[in-house]
Amino acid sequence: MSGWPWRRRVAVPIAGVAILVVISYALAELSDSDKAANWAQLASLALGVFTLIPTLITAWRQQQPSRTSSPEQVDRAEHTLRALVRAQWREEILIRELDGPSPLPVRWKVSGLDVMDQDDRVDRPRLLRTLFGLGRVRFDGRTDRMPELAGRFRKLVRRRLVILGEPGMGKTTLAVLLLRELLEDPRPGDPVPVLLSMSGWDPEAEPVHRWLGRRLHENYPALRAGEFGPDGARGLVTHRRILPVLDGLDELPGPVRPRVITALNAAAGIDSVILTCRTLEYQAAVHQGGDVLSGGAVIEPRPVKGSDAVAYIRARLAPRQAPAWAGLLAAIKDDPRGPVAEALTTPLTLWLLGKVYIETHADPSELCDAVRFPTAEAVTEHLLDNLVQAAFAAAPPENDPGDPHDHDHPFRPRRVWKPDEARRWLAFLAHHMSEDGSRDFRWWHLHRAVSRPWSALVGGVTVGLTVGLTVGLTSDVIVAFRSPHEGSLWEALLFGLAGGPVGGLVGGLTGGFIVERVKGAALEPAYANLRLRGQVGSLAGRLVLGLLIVLPVGMAAAFALWSVAGISSQAGDFVLYGLLVGAVGGLTLGLNRWVTTPLTTDRPQAPLITLQRDLQLVYGRSLAFGVALGLAFGIAGTLVAGFSGLLRGVAAGVAFGIAGGVVFTLTFGFTGASSIYFVAVTALQLRRRVPRRLMSFLEDAHRVGLLRQAGPVYQFRHARLQDRLAQLYRG
Repeated sequence: MSGWPWRRRVAVPIAGVAILVVISYALAELSDSDKAANWAQLASLALGVFTLIPTLITAWRQQQPSRTSSPEQVDRAEHTLRALVRAQWREEILIRELDGPSPLPVRWKVSGLDVMDQDDRVDRPRLLRTLFGLGRVRFDGRTDRMPELAGRFRKLVRRRLVILGEPGMGKTTLAVLLLRELLEDPRPGDPVPVLLSMSGWDPEAEPVHRWLGRRLHENYPALRAGEFGPDGARGLVTHRRILPVLDGLDELPGPVRPRVITALNAAAGIDSVILTCRTLEYQAAVHQGGDVLSGGAVIEPRPVKGSDAVAYIRARLAPRQAPAWAGLLAAIKDDPRGPVAEALTTPLTLWLLGKVYIETHADPSELCDAVRFPTAEAVTEHLLDNLVQAAFAAAPPENDPGDPHDHDHPFRPRRVWKPDEARRWLAFLAHHMSEDGSRDFRWWHLHRAVSRPWSALVGGVTVGLTVGLTVGLTSDVIVAFRSPHEGSLWEALLFGLAGGPVGGLVGGLTGGFIVERVKGAALEPAYANLRLRGQVGSLAGRLVLGLLIVLPVGMAAAFALWSVAGISSQAGDFVLYGLLVGAVGGLTLGLNRWVTTPLTTDRPQAPLITLQRDLQLVYGRSLAFGVALGLAFGIAGTLVAGFSGLLRGVAAGVAFGIAGGVVFTLTFGFTGASSIYFVAVTALQLRRRVPRRLMSFLEDAHRVGLLRQAGPVYQFRHARLQDRLAQLYRG
């Protein structure tokens, strides 16, 4: 709800309450009961007051001074983050084959463009430059000699570095290798290098410190644990414990890029930083904004030498492949300006060549056809177009397809996927990400590829039906075994089977509609933590808040049932029913809200892990909420006479569902991102846009090197691959 005026935030819950009050009042009028109408007015007033409590509490908290973590808690958070990042990138470097026995030696040098700060602000003083003004900043190095590059980075005055280059020249690869080297061989006081994609960031709308804290909070949910204080992620930024490795300045809109440079220069406490950007885009940003990255060295790659390319290719060939590659290797040597030789001057195309031809044992002689491939760009596009099929064809599962859990080879898929279908699915996802303006695939944003209102509503119904069915069936059993009336078993069955689904459907629709108007697509994965140690006060507060919210809803629902079904004319029965349902529901709701806290883990938060934990939490708490309310609903119903039958079950379900929808909206907020995700997957699978087991497919695409993981999100191995697949999908 961030960004909404307070009047709207207050008006939305009032609108939900109004639906319940109007229906109850109308039904009361139909029953010609003045007393019931009076009760309706009193119940609606109480309900209206109590439903404002969450909004008022939120507003009060926003006015309070921001809470910060202690230095000791920040120390623990730093230690945990370092372990998480190290484990994350060790695996990624292996999967991306960046640490092989014969790495490609990409050479880097200081840029000759006028985009760098004054030398004395970048490099430490040198004798010749100090006395005679001779010599430039030195930052030469090779990617196959990373300790030397890391040492050179540490000697910079402010440890600020801008990595430039054209698409496919290895900017991100250098950033990742430098990050790994700084992690594996840290010096005392070194911050933790963390790679973050800049896609979607606007520093005018979100300052540097806030954005960095939010991204750490999103990408490393373990930092949300209570042992790191109220805001461990923000504390790491404030105490200068991280080295931001900001990837993809060129992916931001043109007017935003100069603002990023200005914001980094103005941000107090952001000393060390590594920035990657395409050369022309960075040059335009500097000239447009009139500001360079203060104290930052700017380096560019040199084109890959033909001899290096030939040596790299030969090192990867099997002995029996050598004859088929003689013609291509000769073309690189004899015609360095030809399409093939010119295309193979970048690390990207050399990697593509290895995936499409070397690993599949295909004949590369067709690439020498100047008619079919007249330019270097044509060669590159051909390699990109065939990458997905080649990657899956070259890495079949080692195990029996019927037993997908028999092995855990890190570079082979677990299941068999048809290469053509794999490319179609990845092309759709690339298109979805491009339409969303992002380089990150967040599974909880997949519903944006369907229809935001529709997916949010159906997600609400999913949660609502889960609870509604539980309530209905539990009440059914209770009424069946405790009702003293003859024939009550059949009527109780009708009551439970009719009221539960109807109530869940109505409640889900009510809550889903309100959430869609309030929160749109702002869904985030959630985690559960059942540890009570140090959390007793928080638990007590949640329980009290749950009672304050649900008690008036229970009273209103009880009145609605009395008005519709005419269950009892005794005020005592009405009060007993409302108090019992409201008390049990309130305590359960408070417990559910308290449970929704992050888990500390000793490994990065991979996409599949976040999905599994969110799924466990959403349906676990929904089941607990439904069982508790169902028991209260059924027991209370058997304590008063006549609580059974088809029509009364439907009426009870509608009334209870509306009240439950308001409760869900004000408390759970339908944070069930996994529910929305599965709805979106089902809808897209019917249209052949994605496979039924989408997450398993993405895991395998990651294993074969097409995707990389960045915390809980997936990214394409290279931005150009995403752009090309999106183009193929649109075509």
